[in-house]
Amino acid sequence: MQENANNRSHPVKLFLVDDQLVLRQALSKALNEEERYRVVGHAGDGQELLSLLGSCSPDIIVLDYAMPRSNCLETMDALRRAGCNAPVLILSAVENSSNIRAALKAGARGFVPKQAGLSEMQFAIDAIVDGGIYLSPSVTNKLMSAEAAQAESSSAVRSLSQREREIMVFIANGKRNRDIGALLHISTRTVDTHRSNILKKLGVKSNAELVKIAIAEGMISV
Repeated sequence: MQENANNRSHPVKLFLVDDQLVLRQALSKALNEEERYRVVGHAGDGQELLSLLGSCSPDIIVLDYAMPRSNCLETMDALRRAGCNAPVLILSAVENSSNIRAALKAGARGFVPKQAGLSEMQFAIDAIVDGGIYLSPSVTNKLMSAEAAQAESSSAVRSLSQREREIMVFIANGKRNRDIGALLHISTRTVDTHRSNILKKLGVKSNAELVKIAIAEGMISV
């Protein structure tokens, strides 16, 4: 990877997008000090990026996940519709599995936290420009933990009886216990017992946690 970076005949052209000007300036200065990089532009949000793209042709776009006016997902969609095929590296202050998955699904080629060091940022840029994908180790750990939790909840849901699944869906949809009892022709006390068993099997303590599992399992839609 490093050998490919050093053997390039032209510096990698970067465009930086972040709503914090001081971060853009500091990152531009640090990258421009390396002969193999050249920052050709920077912007405070996606709309400004789109307005400036005509004056430069970046090899890679470093894009903040959360921006005013248009977020990174909307910006990546706008880039593709505008015919820009430059790969995108996401720079984010928030690392949660849903944000990471959403960015990768939208076409991002990498995801690096803002607390990462300059050397990791350079490694990510080089990997992506050379046609690869780069996920920071902390990002990979988040995804793996989320997948493990998802697998665990899936196993727990499979342990529920048909009646417990039925009641779980009603609870997740906001039905009260007495209404569930009326719909299923069982007593409210029986519904209470089923609810307690469901929470115990799923390893959760509240209806809110139950709802999250129901959504993740596709048992209800939002």
